[in-house]
Amino acid sequence: MSAVSQTLGEKIRAFRKQKQMTLSQMASTCDCSPSLLSQIETGSVNPSISTLKEIGDALGVSLARLVPNNAKVEDASSCLIKADARKVLTMEGGARFQLLSRNLNVPFEFIFEEWPPGCSTGKHLYTHEGEECGLLLDGEIEVEVGAEVHHMKPGDSITLLSSIPHRVSNPGKRKAMAVWVNSVPWVFSTK
Repeated sequence: MSAVSQTLGEKIRAFRKQKQMTLSQMASTCDCSPSLLSQIETGSVNPSISTLKEIGDALGVSLARLVPNNAKVEDASSCLIKADARKVLTMEGGARFQLLSRNLNVPFEFIFEEWPPGCSTGKHLYTHEGEECGLLLDGEIEVEVGAEVHHMKPGDSITLLSSIPHRVSNPGKRKAMAVWVNSVPWVFSTK
């Protein structure tokens, strides 16, 4: 199976086997159960973004190397990305990230995010390189940055250092939608 056609779980399993790690060994590093990792590898559940980051860290690979390339192939010379041709990552709870920018050596990634009620980036705060800026379009989200919790409503924006532990959640009763920019690509870019 080619790397392009592999699912998220298949990629995780391949990297784990390449590192000669058992599910139990990886689970102890990722602070989750071997059962959860097995379910992620078989595709029966989606991980949260924080769990996926912990898995990538345990495997020594970037989150972007784990994300399946499910985007439609388009003319590489075009600056336009059609709505049905975006790279998409669906996470635990139905959180969905769509890459809006092209990988044309831009030093950032621009993402459209959808947060169903009650979902979050995971139970743990996490860090990565760079800075990020988000604009809430609809619904409500809470962004934990260190010990502070910022409650965002439509039109609110936030800028934070990604090296500070953070977490995003939707405490509302309807889907929240936001656009987010990471100054250092880490979700979709394989650079």
